[in-house]
Amino acid sequence: MHRPMLLALAPMKDVTDLAFLNTLKDLNSLPDYFITEYFRTVAHHKKMSPYILRSIDENPTGRPIYGQLVGHEPEYLARDAQVLMEHACAGVDLNMGCPAPIVCRRNAGGGMLRSLKAMDAALGALRDVLPPGAFTVKCRLGYETPDEFERILPVIASHSPDRVCIHARTVREGYRSPVHPEWVKWAAGMLKCPVVANGNIVDAATAEAWVRLARPAGLMIGRAALRNPWIFSQLHSRFQGHPAADLTFRNVLHYIRRLYERTREMQEHYVEEKHIHRMKKYLVYTARGLPDTFDHYMKRAKTARDFMRICEDILDNDAPFAPTPPEDTHLFAHFHTLLAQEEACLPPGIQV
Repeated sequence: MHRPMLLALAPMKDVTDLAFLNTLKDLNSLPDYFITEYFRTVAHHKKMSPYILRSIDENPTGRPIYGQLVGHEPEYLARDAQVLMEHACAGVDLNMGCPAPIVCRRNAGGGMLRSLKAMDAALGALRDVLPPGAFTVKCRLGYETPDEFERILPVIASHSPDRVCIHARTVREGYRSPVHPEWVKWAAGMLKCPVVANGNIVDAATAEAWVRLARPAGLMIGRAALRNPWIFSQLHSRFQGHPAADLTFRNVLHYIRRLYERTREMQEHYVEEKHIHRMKKYLVYTARGLPDTFDHYMKRAKTARDFMRICEDILDNDAPFAPTPPEDTHLFAHFHTLLAQEEACLPPGIQV
């Protein structure tokens, strides 16, 4: 627990954008690096999403940011990686973990895990065009079963990525199963590059469980950071042996106000309905652990005035805000299984 532990914000479509990066900076709770939402790679040349590019070009945090690609055709992945490197990004991340059906049907994201040959070609193409230190990979354990990772990891390793983040579930498991830390432990012992663990990190206790069970070089956090954006400063304090400050509903209200302003700044032509709809995408995560009335009325707000009135009526007080979300099957599932595990054993037949 005394060695430095890398912390990263997991890329999440439509929410881990420039507005959220700005909000984390406002709250003085920053990870060690960022990865953008994914850019789609397609055969016909397509302009890179200007909205996502803003996260790179206007990154306010002083922390490295990597552009993420989702696609499967080697020549076009290489083309788009070179375009990204013309911007102020630290490198390019290949998405081999997205479980969205529309992505997997195109043999991209987690769909790449079904073909070792296609995966090998894509990894090789990116390694060839990216300089040392600039090529990272995010993947899952497999498409159907975790033991597929025994065949996947050597393919990844053969292309010498500079960092690998492993979401310790399969594509089929999505986000609603326990994670499998034993495979991350195996990868950490096999790979020469740093290995980052992802999945079910919701608070300090689950973060420490991951360190104990798998000994990764870092932790990547997505949903829990949207719910509790102070999780990065809390974990940095915890790993340095310092207590984290207690939070209240009023802190959450401050977060919502900052995010409200930052998301509004992103609209070139302000449309109130569009703005409120975007806020709801973030706050479905924040609502976990708040009174049920918050989720109910927040989702039904139609105007900015009603939206902020609901937030202020429920949150403008010093009630404690729990750092741990309630465990349910929708957004935060089975994270308590991490706390119950003893030191992770390697899967049968696997050696480091």
